[in-house]
Amino acid sequence: MDFNLRPLLEQLELEELSKFKSLLRTLPPQDELQHVSQTVVDEASGQQLAEILTTRCPVFWVEMVTIQVFDKMNRTDLSKRAKEELRGPCILTSIGSPLPEKACEPDVMAWHASSPILP
Repeated sequence: MDFNLRPLLEQLELEELSKFKSLLRTLPPQDELQHVSQTVVDEASGQQLAEILTTRCPVFWVEMVTIQVFDKMNRTDLSKRAKEELRGPCILTSIGSPLPEKACEPDVMAWHASSPILP
């Protein structure tokens, strides 16, 4: 993963973490989380949730929904940190091929985040 999700989620207060979990399930494609029990997600700490997401869901999906959820929560500080880390060498697609240099620009990242992810 291009950014370390755990420290980002550990920045959230308990109430914010609950909101993050709730918003996470509202973003398409929701089927990315279907194989993860709602109870497991609901009871997870920030560290545990990071582990669940990074080991059970596609990397590209986790990266994009994390940014979207932080934006919806008005945690622009965490959204910005995640985007900056993703820009490092550049975003990779789910198959591991680098996207064009333009893909690192925030507007293009937002487009990728809203576009459907193919299996």
